[in-house]
Amino acid sequence: MLLLVCTGLTAAQEPSSSVSEATTAAAVEEKGSGNTPKEASASTLIEEAIQPRVGAELDWVPIEDVPERLRDISCTLCKGRYIDPLSGANAQSDPETAPINARARSSELEGNTVRLSGGVEVTQGYREFSSDEASIDRETRAGTLEGNIELREPGVLLRGARGQFYSQSGEAQMENSQFVLHEQHLRGSAALLSRESNELLRIEDGELTFCAPGDDDWLLQTGQLELDLEKGVGTARDATLRAGGYPIFYTPWLSFPLDDRRRSGLLFPAVGSDSRGGVDISTPIYLNLAPNYDLLYSPRYIGQRGLNHEFGARYLDPFNGNWEVGGSYIGNDKQYADDFPDENDAKRWLANVKHQGNYGGRWRSLINYSKVSDVDLIRDLETSRLDSRRDVNLLQLGQVKYLGDDWLVTLQAQQFQPLAEDIRNDYKKLPQITAQYRSQGTPFALNPIGMVQYSNFDTDTDIIATGQRLYGEAGVTYPMSWQYGFLRSTAKYRVLEYALDRQVGDLDENPGARSGLASIDGGLFFERNTQLAGKNVVQTLEPRVFYLYSQFDEQKDQPDFDSAELTFNYNQLFRDTRFSGRDRLDDANQAAIGLTTRFLDESTGAEMFNASIGQIVYFNNRRVRLNASAPELDRSSSELAGEFNFYPNDRLSMRSNLQYDPSTRKMNAGNLLASYTRDDTAVFNLGYTFRRPVSLVGNQPTTDQVNLSTYYPISNNWRAFVAWNYSLEANRSVEDMVGIEYDSCCFQVRLLHLRYFDTARNAIPDFDSPNLDREHVTQVQVLLKGLGGFGDGVEQLMGDMIQGFNRLAYRR
Repeated sequence: MLLLVCTGLTAAQEPSSSVSEATTAAAVEEKGSGNTPKEASASTLIEEAIQPRVGAELDWVPIEDVPERLRDISCTLCKGRYIDPLSGANAQSDPETAPINARARSSELEGNTVRLSGGVEVTQGYREFSSDEASIDRETRAGTLEGNIELREPGVLLRGARGQFYSQSGEAQMENSQFVLHEQHLRGSAALLSRESNELLRIEDGELTFCAPGDDDWLLQTGQLELDLEKGVGTARDATLRAGGYPIFYTPWLSFPLDDRRRSGLLFPAVGSDSRGGVDISTPIYLNLAPNYDLLYSPRYIGQRGLNHEFGARYLDPFNGNWEVGGSYIGNDKQYADDFPDENDAKRWLANVKHQGNYGGRWRSLINYSKVSDVDLIRDLETSRLDSRRDVNLLQLGQVKYLGDDWLVTLQAQQFQPLAEDIRNDYKKLPQITAQYRSQGTPFALNPIGMVQYSNFDTDTDIIATGQRLYGEAGVTYPMSWQYGFLRSTAKYRVLEYALDRQVGDLDENPGARSGLASIDGGLFFERNTQLAGKNVVQTLEPRVFYLYSQFDEQKDQPDFDSAELTFNYNQLFRDTRFSGRDRLDDANQAAIGLTTRFLDESTGAEMFNASIGQIVYFNNRRVRLNASAPELDRSSSELAGEFNFYPNDRLSMRSNLQYDPSTRKMNAGNLLASYTRDDTAVFNLGYTFRRPVSLVGNQPTTDQVNLSTYYPISNNWRAFVAWNYSLEANRSVEDMVGIEYDSCCFQVRLLHLRYFDTARNAIPDFDSPNLDREHVTQVQVLLKGLGGFGDGVEQLMGDMIQGFNRLAYRR
């Protein structure tokens, strides 16, 4: 065997005769000492000849030979994976400047041409060539390869019958070739394959697939195909998609991703059907106009409604912030016209704007604005989002903040668009200005408290009050903190004034209130070493006492612009008000007592379990109510509020909270959710929710519901997913979903069917009503791995219905 070393020259060097003569040397490798290798048995040789390992020439390794650390879900489905022998090579080095090392059984030198034959092996940095025969021009550093050609670089394997390579530029051409992209898990073949210097593969009359060698469940046949590894995009022309050997789709042009980077192109359609609109097909077109802005346009055909035009644009800028603008427009909604014949206009539209800006770390801006043509549009058209039919209104918010060293100043304009005819038009804050002192929270020192807020409230209706509100508070807090506990004392004075443009009835047009407030919040931390679930843990015991006193002032003439009584839970025990908003200064003389215990993993510090229970003891009746005519609250104690969370490992979690009324000996509210995940992607959830109406939070519907959900692997390829929300009060299912998934090495298919009751927003369902309709949604998703797919609405619904389902993790 001959060893030839061709020393490489950089592009800036000029070859000289003396150098070129010295650039080639030959050395004869001595043959062995006569020892012959151990002879294999005849049966073994025959078996290997008859049953060669499928895909071995394409670096395909069957799963039994794949190292355990490389066996992921994709490897299991494909029963193997591509393993690149050059995966550890330094891909940052430049092979064009590296010397060419060639090995062959025989060689012949003719001028500047070296002819090699018999097992030719050529290396140039991390680049490798091999063939039966080769000829290399020492001056141009180009060559021709014949027979069983292999060209390798990290992540790329090219094979062919005949080819040329140009080592100075990295270009290569091959005839009757095969190729493998290891990281992308793609393989293919070509009548003519060209490898450009900028990581671009050009393929004439070729094929491409994600499937394992020997498996062609889907195959993309193309007249021309470009795979740009540098940009991460593939472009096919005159392309036919074949599945199971049959042509199913043709396109003159197709662009698809090779990685997660954004790029322009026609995306795969979304396909579904529902009882609110019939067949639903959307074909998105994505335009990556620049690195910092893009556009998505989706013409969407809804069988019973017509053509809906949907669009979304994004603009990302370090100076002007991040912007998202979107919307939809349907010129003539046929179903809407039939449902509402009295409406003169069947045009329907949606517009939304979102913005976030950060300027120099001091100024921040926020816009969240949505508006629709009618209250039913989102429920009718956003059929792949369960929460769309639960929305009560649309937020329309604009906000600017200034973060000073000592003050936070916020300017805000806010209003809502109701999504139900029976919901009042909430007040508009036009504008609201808030200035709040930013306390440093320095322990063992007096920290000032200061806040002033001006709000102007308006509304489109003329039957309720409008006007301005001024709220202010000032005081001090003195925090103390030790390793074994904390004590925080607070005293402040609150002022509330109104200047009303319109008042209801004969009430005062300039009402107001003043109230002093004092509180003491203290807690201790005890700990000990013990065991939980067989692990060494640290257990803590954390008692906490919170005393609150605030003065009473009559507030019967005050309007309710943006306030509500807060829902009672464990965290409410330690708040200094029972109201949201600023329209009420609540009176209080009470003490909250709470106890928390935690179990922390001794080695990692991770929390494995926590449980808390507490109650408020009232020393006086609470006279301030949201509704001035409501009676005062005369209970001597609150409900018992508790919660616990259990995380014994990364797979299992249990979360619960409850509210128990000792006076009635009844559970007023409870919630439990247990979740379990497995390494095979299985997810199991069991939940229970109960809440009865209580006077503290107004008239609420009774909720008594069990929910189950699972994403369960039946086998390596088949999975089922089910979600079931069952009302024990109504004794029937109120929301259920069932689906099936087939997942193979190179494609995935999901079919989902959802049923739910269509009720008015924020209303108590009347299950005995003959007008209560059960809606149906059917969605299908097909994913051709490595190429893309259609039907993202399936993943949206699965994420809404199955706690813990991560759409990206389950795409594989």
